[in-house]
Amino acid sequence: MSFDPARFAVVSVVDTCAVWNMLSSLRLNEAAIQAKLHFCITPVVLYECLHKPRPNITPEQQELMGRLVSNRAKGRFPVQECSLDDLLAISEKVPGKLGSGELSCIAAAYRIRNIAVMTDEKLARKYAQGNLGLSVETTPRLYGYLHYHQHLGGADHDEVIKEHERFERRPLTQFFNQTFDEAMRCRLMANMASIASKSSAEGMTSTKSEAP
Repeated sequence: MSFDPARFAVVSVVDTCAVWNMLSSLRLNEAAIQAKLHFCITPVVLYECLHKPRPNITPEQQELMGRLVSNRAKGRFPVQECSLDDLLAISEKVPGKLGSGELSCIAAAYRIRNIAVMTDEKLARKYAQGNLGLSVETTPRLYGYLHYHQHLGGADHDEVIKEHERFERRPLTQFFNQTFDEAMRCRLMANMASIASKSSAEGMTSTKSEAP
């Protein structure tokens, strides 16, 4: 898998789908907070999440909206302004199939440059990274990062997926499993390298102490 679970952007501007995917698991969201990662949203994403008219709101959608409101009351998911000029400049460059929330996140990151775009939409990721050279993150990458650095434990794996699947019609279970496995593999390799390095250092110390 082509990602490094040891690394994740400190600050990301998050699109609508990624907001819901993060908030679909309370344990995942709290672990991200404990890891001191920061996530912001654009006014367009805020509108799509909380204010856009919906013909029918399911109990699951209502709960996710409540979680976002609660998080914002605690200072999480602050709004990062995205000007009309930023949107116009990017809209001339990106594919027409991108949604307004994704477009606004790409525009904000393109202007600021030192923050990542966090999106689980393949087309948005491909264009932001491949065509605009932006740093791109995803919810599964976040999940792998949190496991690698032990903000989540192995016992959390089934719980996070179970709760996530309750809220999402197209859950990210496959990708959560992949990034979890990669995080565990990389941790094992790092631990083995650390043990080998320690053993080598101890061997050198022993050899020096025995020298005449």
